[in-house]
Amino acid sequence: MKQLSKIMLAAVASVALAAPAFAWDFSASGSATAYFNQTSSKANSGATTKESTASNGFTSAGGNLKLQSSHTDGPNTTTFTYVLDNDGNLDENLTVSGSRKVGDWTASGSVSYTPNRLGCYATDNGSATGAVAATQCPDPQANTEDSTSVTLTNGTMTIVMGDATHLSGQNVSSGSTAGGQDGMDAQGADTSVGAMVDDFEGISLGYSISDTMSVTVAYQQEKNGLVMGSGEQLDGAAATGHTTSGFGLAFSGTFADMITIGFTQASGSTADATNTTAQGLLSTSWSTMGLGIAIDLGDIDPFISYGSATGSAGASTTAEHTHSGNEVGLTYALGDDTITLLVGSMEDKYSTTDKALTTSIMEVGYATTVGPASISVGYGTSAKADADGPTDGECGSVTTGSCDGYSLTDLEVAMSVSF
Repeated sequence: MKQLSKIMLAAVASVALAAPAFAWDFSASGSATAYFNQTSSKANSGATTKESTASNGFTSAGGNLKLQSSHTDGPNTTTFTYVLDNDGNLDENLTVSGSRKVGDWTASGSVSYTPNRLGCYATDNGSATGAVAATQCPDPQANTEDSTSVTLTNGTMTIVMGDATHLSGQNVSSGSTAGGQDGMDAQGADTSVGAMVDDFEGISLGYSISDTMSVTVAYQQEKNGLVMGSGEQLDGAAATGHTTSGFGLAFSGTFADMITIGFTQASGSTADATNTTAQGLLSTSWSTMGLGIAIDLGDIDPFISYGSATGSAGASTTAEHTHSGNEVGLTYALGDDTITLLVGSMEDKYSTTDKALTTSIMEVGYATTVGPASISVGYGTSAKADADGPTDGECGSVTTGSCDGYSLTDLEVAMSVSF
């Protein structure tokens, strides 16, 4: 009996000592924001009156509800995250991410799913009673495969393989809480001013030249993909019958401890994969570049963002898209408060005969904190000019008329707290 008591005591002590090593930290977070918005817009130069949007006045919104649990075992980590968000529809997302280290190398990855839930309802109009029966909601991940990426790094060299943002667009601009800031190809890809790149399936190799400079090369090879994650097909090839390949290079460096310069150049093309004669003649190619310059002058931090992209279809002499944009501004620190100023312009053409759709933007903002709450005030404007109208659907549609002369002004005040 005495021996058994010792064994039981040792077992309890072992569990008590081992438990902290296997413990998971748990956290819950969310946010709440209240807005005051005053917006007016004019559809085009022919409009006789300005129209106020339905969002004028006071509104409010809850931020996403986030539950997170993490575990650390030496250099190895695992994190489970549950996010629930309603931004017009209810989004639910489950993610597990983690990293493992052996020697100098650390590998990391994640898996994420949006659950398919019961909860949609439909009326059976064919029945005598018009009974309402529960049906399964549409699968938010229908017709898509699981996608993720694996990152392997030793601190100097970083390899990323899979579905990831392999290249930076190099946008370094800061905006306000107001509307006004627009994107390149706002009617299509709608990317920030810079290189028109996004997530794509491929591989990239990043190398730290020094503590202040790094370079990244990336290669794309996938089926039915957008060129560098952003360039769409312009040749009319079957949407699910092509392959996409591309190559890109990015550089980032800080000079004189105050000027940070980022540059990205990428290009790629699509090719038909259906082995049919007519489709085999079709192909689309894209090239893009982005430049970002940020200067740290203490309280005043100027920035410049620039980007351009050109896409063309090999089988057509007119199917060519060109997009460009620039943004210039600064952030000015007043103690814990911040003033932001941004001006910019974008130009989009959707064929070789299309006259440019131009957009001019301006934003000015002020952000401060009062106790635990953050308060931001922003004012923004946007104006468009389109001399030949929406003949290619680049702005509105042929039936709704041109957006030449479009204008918008937006004043917004936001107060939020995170908890």
